[in-house]
Amino acid sequence: MRKNFTLNSIILACIIGFFLAGCGAAGSKIMMKQGKYTPSFGFGDYSHYKGKKLILAGFTNQAGNTKAWSYNSTDSKYTYEGDAQLESYYWSCFQKAFRHIGVSIVDYNYGGGPRPYGYHHGYGYGWGYVPPPEAAKASKGVPEFGLTLTSLTDQEFSFKVYLYKNGETKLEKDFTVKMNAATTENTADLEKRSYRLVDLAFTTIMKDKDFQRVF
Repeated sequence: MRKNFTLNSIILACIIGFFLAGCGAAGSKIMMKQGKYTPSFGFGDYSHYKGKKLILAGFTNQAGNTKAWSYNSTDSKYTYEGDAQLESYYWSCFQKAFRHIGVSIVDYNYGGGPRPYGYHHGYGYGWGYVPPPEAAKASKGVPEFGLTLTSLTDQEFSFKVYLYKNGETKLEKDFTVKMNAATTENTADLEKRSYRLVDLAFTTIMKDKDFQRVF
């Protein structure tokens, strides 16, 4: 009886050990802060955007491999967690990036108040929907930019970009950007790397010929 008890204890200890090891593999946390993001790319390459106006609509997150506030590295060693939900975090970063290249972000009201994130025409308010362009209270001719996250890791970011103008959809296009695997385990460097992923996504859109044509 004592022998069986000892054997059972060993098995239980092994199971707990494997469980804890698995939890550890889910990784170290890398904090991403909206206030610390600063575009690292030069604005000179995007001078043709300078002086233009833009409405930055609500961003949405439909990436099934993320959580509301975070995403993982490809090897699951690290969790990149924002100080806001991912759609709000990327919205804030893109606002800085647009201003960095000289685009004027136009503010406007939606139905008498701030325009909500996650609104879908015909369905009301909910997570994962792009705001309807026909509801915008924007000046005529001012384009409205929206983005939906569809997949996100530290090495690959897929998203859909929407551009509306005068209540019409001018662009709806899927993008995927990729980065090489991290070569460091330094948390500060990994945090900076997360900001460079934002840069890569933004500059890829700005360089896209279809986007340039309708902006």
